[in-house]
Amino acid sequence: MSLALTLLFVGVAATTNIPATAPPTPTGSVVDIVHGRAIADPYRWLEQLDDPAVESWARAQSAYTRAILRPTTASGAVAVLPLAREVTIEASRFRRLPAGKAVFLARMADDPVDALYMRDAKGTVALAFAPAPTPDGKVRTIAFFEPAPNGRHVALAIGENGSENNALHVLDLETGQLIDGPIPGVRFKAISWWPDSRRFVYPRLKDSDPGQADAALYAGQQVYAHVIGTDWRTDPVVFGRAMPTSADIGEGDFPVVDIDAGAGLAFGRYSAGVAQEFGLYVAPLESLGQPQVPWRRLFGADAGYGAPRATGSAPVAVSHGRIYLTHLAGKGAIHSIDLASPGQPVVQFADPDSAVLGLVPAADGLYLQVQEGMHQRLLRLVPGDHGLSTVRLPFDGQFDLVVGDVRIDGVLLRDRRWTARSRYWAVRDSMVLEVAIVPVPPDGIELTAEEVDIPSADGMRVPLSIVYQRGWNRAQPLPFLLTGYAAYGINMRPVFNDNLLPIYRDGIGYAVCHARGGGELGEQWHRAAMKVTKHLSWEDFIACAQWLVANEYTRTDRLVAEGASAGGMLVGRAMTERPDLFAGVHLAFGGLNPMRAESHANGAPNIAEFGSINHPDEARWIYDMDTYHHVQQGVAYPAVLFTHGWNDARTPFWMSAKTAARLQAASTSGKPVLMNIDFKGGHQITSGTQSSVLDTKAVIRAFFRRVLLGTHQKAGAQGQ
Repeated sequence: MSLALTLLFVGVAATTNIPATAPPTPTGSVVDIVHGRAIADPYRWLEQLDDPAVESWARAQSAYTRAILRPTTASGAVAVLPLAREVTIEASRFRRLPAGKAVFLARMADDPVDALYMRDAKGTVALAFAPAPTPDGKVRTIAFFEPAPNGRHVALAIGENGSENNALHVLDLETGQLIDGPIPGVRFKAISWWPDSRRFVYPRLKDSDPGQADAALYAGQQVYAHVIGTDWRTDPVVFGRAMPTSADIGEGDFPVVDIDAGAGLAFGRYSAGVAQEFGLYVAPLESLGQPQVPWRRLFGADAGYGAPRATGSAPVAVSHGRIYLTHLAGKGAIHSIDLASPGQPVVQFADPDSAVLGLVPAADGLYLQVQEGMHQRLLRLVPGDHGLSTVRLPFDGQFDLVVGDVRIDGVLLRDRRWTARSRYWAVRDSMVLEVAIVPVPPDGIELTAEEVDIPSADGMRVPLSIVYQRGWNRAQPLPFLLTGYAAYGINMRPVFNDNLLPIYRDGIGYAVCHARGGGELGEQWHRAAMKVTKHLSWEDFIACAQWLVANEYTRTDRLVAEGASAGGMLVGRAMTERPDLFAGVHLAFGGLNPMRAESHANGAPNIAEFGSINHPDEARWIYDMDTYHHVQQGVAYPAVLFTHGWNDARTPFWMSAKTAARLQAASTSGKPVLMNIDFKGGHQITSGTQSSVLDTKAVIRAFFRRVLLGTHQKAGAQGQ
């Protein structure tokens, strides 16, 4: 996803002498034989992050990057723009409480990391909990949270230095004290409370053996039940492979349990890693305390039901004795199953022209988010005779269903626009009222947005969003930033916040390629670029870049591509296929070396999306996705900036390190290949402290300005 959203300011200390070349990187002689094919891996040694030589190399790369990108004034003073304070509340970071209260995660004012805030019924916001660093200086951050039904207790998952192997605690909102925990090995956000607010279920990784390979870390996860104040080591297993009544759960599957207090039921779900499809079991809630939970299988993971990717969406919703599920056939549909006598599912909604993004349960019905092209609409399903109705919204475009609650009528949503900040709306029946979650500053800039469909190489029409300052003289092509993601069925939705303002104020346009592999046009759009057809995603991205140039929005010497995480795979392969199209490339914590992904803990969970190197055909597809292995000696590559957290648990740091080293050795363009590393951060730049986040943002903007605006110092020159 785009990191241009995070650009806030420029400014680091002045320098005098700038190195002419990047630090040297030794090569090795490692050659893998993969299904009879010899594949050289000369930078394999960079995977050993516990080797002091690797850390020394990484710190030298970061120092070189700062020397190259260090922006100064004529007097040597630092140039700094004011830090914006806009707060965006995402679905996973906001929960409603009884009596009109709410809690949410945000980084406001001088918060060094994200903190938990409480908003009372009058709209007053106050700090509830801020994690402090460990005594030895490790950064502690809140990964996710889940409040209890009583509104007093909150389960908090807290990680250190960007690690996603979190420790679970319980916070008492009235006292501000942690009253339970830590429970180790809690990576996944799947906590569900009993109605008594004293107990919850949670997934926990199995205990690691000292000699255990990283690739096995996420295998054998189970769901446990915990009572506040008891020793977590005695928590009983309630769902997972260890339960004889759920034997079809695989060793590498991810089991979770959702408690539906109103129905008095527990739902056990399991999925293969990142796969949307899941299998489903049901049991009486009261039985979770029994030695053997009588789980009843409703369907397996091959039935076509899946967890939607839309924010705030529920994978399973219960209303009036029926469960409601998203079926992934075609563009998606909503089915329901009678809990009393499970039989043939009933189709509640299906429209060949609409993609079902998700459903959110509330006390007054089920709210459905559906997409029609690049626009969305909100539907409400009331079980019984009322049927399905459209909720008319006071805006056109897209939105997030932020949160719903089966105990409360209506839902909270926020609109999403390219040209203005999001606003929050409370929806109840047919009433839609604006709600002030946090203060919204004035925009201070006028923008124009265009939505076009451009032809890809195979003729498929691909959506392309284009944003630029109003009043642009079309006779003068703009510098442009082009981004995309194209994986997991995730939708690159419209966004505007203060983090984008420096881009626009610098006169840079912003474009989003909604390539196949994403969820913009439904599940079919996602599946169109998976595994053997993954190449279509970067072909779409290349087509978007070509279209922007051909239609004189920009030129190749004024175009930067940006991709983060799985989007790094997209943009990295676009760069290696067409290095001539881009003046610069920003690759942020990218999945750049998938041929080695399964040696890492997060590799196996991603097999459902990309495939496995253990399968001969799939290994060929994965090689095709691998940016590192497609870097060719003697090619004039664009300027490249890599940003990555040292402790990244999803896409390990060495994926960027190896690719950067190979590009530095191979490129003949004379343009720099740079690395910015947060040594206390993890996945995404916001995983670190405020100071490290701002430092990374400064480097990113300096890179864009150097490549697109020519505001830079040349290698080997004296500082000005």
